[in-house]
Amino acid sequence: MNRSVLSEVFRATLRVPPGTLTVATSFTHPARGRVDCPAHGLLAALTRNSGLAPRSRALSAARLHEHLPDAATTVFAVTYERPEGGHHGLALAADAKDSAALAFAGRQIDSFRAVLRTRRLLYVMAPTTNADGRAPAGSVPAQTAAVPSWESCGCPATRACPATRNANSALHRFTGRGDEVVVVGSQAAGPPPWEARTSGAAPVAVRSRQEAESVAIGDPDRLAFVVTPGSVVSEVAAILKVLRRRYPRLRGQHPSEWCYTMEDLHTAVAAALSQSDTLLVAGRRSAPAVRTAVSQAAEAKLRVHDVTTPTSLRPQDIDAATITLVDATPDGRGRREIGRIMNGLGPASHIRREVRSYPEPLLVPRSTPAR
Repeated sequence: MNRSVLSEVFRATLRVPPGTLTVATSFTHPARGRVDCPAHGLLAALTRNSGLAPRSRALSAARLHEHLPDAATTVFAVTYERPEGGHHGLALAADAKDSAALAFAGRQIDSFRAVLRTRRLLYVMAPTTNADGRAPAGSVPAQTAAVPSWESCGCPATRACPATRNANSALHRFTGRGDEVVVVGSQAAGPPPWEARTSGAAPVAVRSRQEAESVAIGDPDRLAFVVTPGSVVSEVAAILKVLRRRYPRLRGQHPSEWCYTMEDLHTAVAAALSQSDTLLVAGRRSAPAVRTAVSQAAEAKLRVHDVTTPTSLRPQDIDAATITLVDATPDGRGRREIGRIMNGLGPASHIRREVRSYPEPLLVPRSTPAR
């Protein structure tokens, strides 16, 4: 791709008022023909932030010349060939006598020229199905849902997830028969919203293998566990392995009641970040997908950039061969807009990484109707 990049300065006959810049939505190159500019919105935003007034328009009607001494306008442009044919690029036009606008336009084109490259974007998507593998009506991915909050298990509030209800039911059942209960697993969003305290002893939280090694139990023969909604199942399994070694008669909540939302999310995020140079975050950090990605990126020492709006991107934010994008904007708006911008900054591959765990339908026992 780099061999096809051309960075050029043209003269043009169109008029650009001083103090403004014309941002090309497309233009006609003297040799390459039509050049589309998918990232023109980003250039317009940067122009506006600099104090200049952007005017977005197609320059197809205005002829660009390499030598036109008396032309009133200077056009800075960069173009590249697309693998599937045609050309993409960027172009800014300024009044030939407006030194401030000329300097800004030249810097911007040079900055983006330096980061044009073939780029891979990995989009992390949360599961969109219920525990039984069926998609609920109107459900959308957790990190893209236009919802005010998420359930304690990590599912969006718009999805009916039985994880908390199942955990509460198991907790009451075990304490009601006199068992000593440990609540296994951790949750970044805080303690689970347990229902009213049971009549038995208060459950003990066991959040790690280290705590499992040290927790003291009064009666090993009457020990039971409940899984905290929102826990990563692989972490729960590691904790239970320690508890079963120490207390072989441990009993607990049935695995079919565990919620795999955060397990799937952690798996998808880890797979994407292991191949990435940068993490882009669009939307709220309170979203489970965002919390998970930011935490894992910190452990992997990856760069993290919060994209407050798609047009707040900077060249240094995207200077990477592989980028993971986690989106917590309503209806996935951020993902779509950032993806369009990326299509104008080099040949881009857009890959969704998704992991989904659910019961195998062929092996789920069916209840027998009462006669």
